[in-house]
Order: sequence, then C-alpha cells, then structure tokens
Amino acid sequence: MQLGSLVLAALLHSSLPCSAQAPAEAAELDLQSYQQELSRIEQASKNAGELRELRRSLPETWTVKDGDRTYRVPTKEISDAIAELDRGSKQAAATEQLKTRLQAMRQQAADLASSFPITNSGDAEAKLHKILKRGEFQEARGPSAWDLLRARMNRWILEHVIGLLNLLHISEKTGNAMAWAVIIVAVVLLFYVVYGWLSKAERSTRFRAEVEPVANDVRQWVKEALAAAERGDYREAVHCAYWASVAHLEDIRILPRDRSRTPRESLHLLERHPEEQGVLQAITRSFELIWYGYRPASAGDWAGAKEQLEKIGCLQVSIAPTAPS
Repeated sequence: MQLGSLVLAALLHSSLPCSAQAPAEAAELDLQSYQQELSRIEQASKNAGELRELRRSLPETWTVKDGDRTYRVPTKEISDAIAELDRGSKQAAATEQLKTRLQAMRQQAADLASSFPITNSGDAEAKLHKILKRGEFQEARGPSAWDLLRARMNRWILEHVIGLLNLLHISEKTGNAMAWAVIIVAVVLLFYVVYGWLSKAERSTRFRAEVEPVANDVRQWVKEALAAAERGDYREAVHCAYWASVAHLEDIRILPRDRSRTPRESLHLLERHPEEQGVLQAITRSFELIWYGYRPASAGDWAGAKEQLEKIGCLQVSIAPTAPS
C-alpha cells in the first residue's frame, strides 16, 4: 500500500485496499461526494428529530475511490455517537466525539484530494510553487555562492590539516585538542587587540580638548572661569580653571602643547616638576569628579580651584595690578 493509503488508514482506524470484499450495503463515493456526505451528516445531527433516520441511512462502510485506489471507511464511530445523541445520554461528550470524528475525516479527505497524481510538468511546477508558498517554507533558502565557497575552503583546510597530522603521527583526538587550543588562543588575542583599540579610542575621545590652542589661551580660560563663577556656574568655572592651568604650563614649556592628551597623561609628564605636578593634581582631581563624574560643583570647589590658579601663577597673568592710592 502506498504512503497516502497508509496515512488515511492510520487516521480512519480501518481502511482496506479494494481487493478486500466489501459488504453488499456499502455505498461507493468519490472524494467530493464523500466530503459532501460528511457535511450532510454534521448538519443533520444538529436536528434531534432526524437522528434516528440519519443513523438508519448510514451503511456499515463507505467505499471511497481515489483515482485507481479504493478505501473502505467504517461508519461505526459515527453511528455510535448518533445513537448516544438519540438516547439523550452524555449529550456533550457525544456531540464533541461526533464533531471531532467528522472534522478529522473531512481533513483527511481534503489532504488526499490535494495529493492527486500530477500528469504533466506544468501541473508539477504549479504544485511545487503552491507548496513553497506555505508559511513553513518562507524562511527556507538554499546555500548561497559564499556558503558553497566557504564550505569548499573549510573542507580543503580540514583535509590538509588531517594530512599534516597523519605525517606527524598525531592521533585525531590529539589533533582536535590542538586545533581547538589554537582557535581559543587566536580568539582571546583578537578580543584583547580589539578591546585595547576601543579603550584607547574611547579615552582619546572622552578627554579630547574642547578647543584648540589660540593666542592668549591662558587669559581667555581665566576670564571665562571668573565669569562662570560670578554667575554661579561653578562646574564651568572649575572646568575653565583646569584648562587655564594646562595652558599656562604649556606656555612656560613644562608641558608640550597637545590638547588630545588626557589629564592623567599630563600629570605623568610633570614627574620632573613636583611643585607644578602637585598644583595640577589638585585641580585635576576636582575637575574629573565634577566634569566627568557629574558631581555637583559648589562655591568651595571653585575657591579651591582658584587657590591653585593663584599658586600656579595664572591669575596674575589675567588680572591687572591695582594702581597705588
């Protein structure tokens, strides 16, 4: 028996090839008539007055022809469910049993109808397109040219690695362990290089100077710091004080002029100038906490930064001496 016959036989519980002797009262139907008969029974079963006559009209089996194949479909389960309905006992269970049974039989008939043999290539192509349009095939894709090339490359590498291992008399298990070790080391190194590059790029971007050096840079930074403090913007005042101190150290050539340098790099370059390093370190600590750490700035923070500016000599550059009285 073919695969379609086996599926129908399993779901209908009893289907025999046409060679089996059918009872004399069996009705012979094609698939369309069979489906119509199932629909008629479902509709008639809803009318309590027709249940007895409906049960009498059922043969013991239906003979269903599908092309050159014939199936015998027993009606016992349908008849028993109708009898339960007619007696009025277990109405809900009998109704559900009959409905489920008829739906399963109709579905199998529909599946069988859609799987008729295809007699020409045009029908075959149309059938194939119809199947491929189903939802379960929408994500299915064949291998791309790149997938095929990559598979060939992997196969070539694998063959040569195996050949090399054979020449070295290394077992397959040991070779696999060595290959995985090399792959793991390579991945770790790659992550290390990428992490270092990203960290350096992020650090350079984060601490990049807000402006390029210009003439009278120190005086301008100090002026902006005093103006920010006067209007109560102590965060901006500390920010300007830091850059005023850096610009001053660049002007007196203790620090090289490079505004892409980070605050910590500037402190490191002042190791030979401990006095200036101490002043800049005090300003840098306050600057980093307030500007990059978003700590609220206060008048006390500005007073400390201003004191360091005076120590380093920035305020004397920006404030003209008072005339004697």
